[in-house]
Amino acid sequence: MSSASTALRPRDRFGLSAYYFATFAGVGFSTPFLPLYWKGLGFTYLQIGSLVALASAAGAAMLVPIGAWSDRIHRRHPFIVTGSLLVSGCFLAYPLIRSFVAFAVLQAIVGVGSTMSQAIAAALGADLFAASREGRSFAEVRAWGTIGFIGTMGAAAFFPGLVQGREYFLATGLLYLCAALSVLLVGKPAQGGGRAELSFQGVGAVLGSRNTRAFVAAYLLGYMALMPATANLSLYLKSFDPPVSPRIIPLAYAISAGCELPFLFIMGWAADRFGRMLPLRICFIVLPIRLALYAVATVPTTALALQATHGLTFSVLAVVPFAFMADAAPPRYRATGQAILNAAGSAAYALGPLAAGRIADLVGIRNLYLFLATVAVTGSVILFAFVREPSRSTTVQEAALEQA
Repeated sequence: MSSASTALRPRDRFGLSAYYFATFAGVGFSTPFLPLYWKGLGFTYLQIGSLVALASAAGAAMLVPIGAWSDRIHRRHPFIVTGSLLVSGCFLAYPLIRSFVAFAVLQAIVGVGSTMSQAIAAALGADLFAASREGRSFAEVRAWGTIGFIGTMGAAAFFPGLVQGREYFLATGLLYLCAALSVLLVGKPAQGGGRAELSFQGVGAVLGSRNTRAFVAAYLLGYMALMPATANLSLYLKSFDPPVSPRIIPLAYAISAGCELPFLFIMGWAADRFGRMLPLRICFIVLPIRLALYAVATVPTTALALQATHGLTFSVLAVVPFAFMADAAPPRYRATGQAILNAAGSAAYALGPLAAGRIADLVGIRNLYLFLATVAVTGSVILFAFVREPSRSTTVQEAALEQA
């Protein structure tokens, strides 16, 4: 079945919006403050980067078969709910452990759970969103994730104790539990049944296009540059001398999230109105410049100003690739397409932090951002040289697949 021809029902919109709100409120707690928690336990930058990378690598390894499974049985909800519950359970268990190996095991489970939940949630949205409005529709529900993120940053700024001790892990675990419950409000897409067995035919169907392969490569490099920069921001701000106020860290994330929110709508609208490539090209021009400027910033206020450009980078990568893949993947392989996209992001988030941790240990946290700028430049070259607007029409190959 192709994308729905009508707008989302209010119940579906509310359920998806609540899911993204709770999920990214949880991300707001985990991304800035979990590395600080590990640093407080005495872990090195390399160990911290390895833990972040392990979660992403585990997610990347499992996403494509999970997406193929979801497409084969035409079910989304069990995968989304199970993934969110896995993350919730792990965060509730974190304060009980201290060893690097135990954290590594739980991080692998978190990686599988979080990426599975988000990738299949994107596929569920693609099933339900109206045709020609995929970018705007996804931006409308995904924006609630940014609102949730801003909410946790505000709570951390005004109540620092909330991100310390058992309360931090309890709050994060409960947020992911709420995400699991929220998606149950979303109705099932109107699709036919299928046999409950794995099929990887969709992987070849999605990646058979050279244009799609080039896009996935550029997306991987963009995320490999951007996400380690965000993950290491708290450690970067701690490197300034004299030391910054503890309130600067949540403020920095709040600035980026505040700028991200309107640009989610703007870039979603632009992707539908002018095509997927225009916002992608804007992102890949701004991203390497932004990352290089972090390396030469001499005062933390410069870094805060750079956070305001987050809307031109992350807002694009959060919305437009979803719409690009919704166009590029045959309709019967929506979950496979979104899984490939999220697997590329997870692989980037595995390789990026691992390399970032090693480089930060060798040359310092500030020079790390020059390395990330170089990665972003490579992604920009691929995007501008090899990626073109995806076709939104049904191809002969796609028609044959639909009849198979």
